[in-house]
Amino acid sequence: MTAVFSSRFKADLLVGEANYARISARLASGFRERVAGQSREITKWNGGDHIGSHGFPCCRTRPFPFYVYYAFEGGTIYFLGLVHELRHPEFLKNRIQKEGGDVRNP
Repeated sequence: MTAVFSSRFKADLLVGEANYARISARLASGFRERVAGQSREITKWNGGDHIGSHGFPCCRTRPFPFYVYYAFEGGTIYFLGLVHELRHPEFLKNRIQKEGGDVRNP
């Protein structure tokens, strides 16, 4: 299984990490490690917790209130975004449509 991280996902991770860094460097580091761990688990097990109401599979980054969204195509997993759990379920889909391009276009 090949993993591809979209520029959206990378940007979301940096924003989330910066927000936690305002509180504590250790918290920011923990957030990054948890997201990395969840990404490895998703890749290892070919999936996560469930499919969200927006149609994308996702996995929660407990204890942090974020979901890792991804899509499969062939032998590749595309990590699409990292979205706060309080966002409307259509947030990721709308953002992808506004930015244009296919969801699997990193």
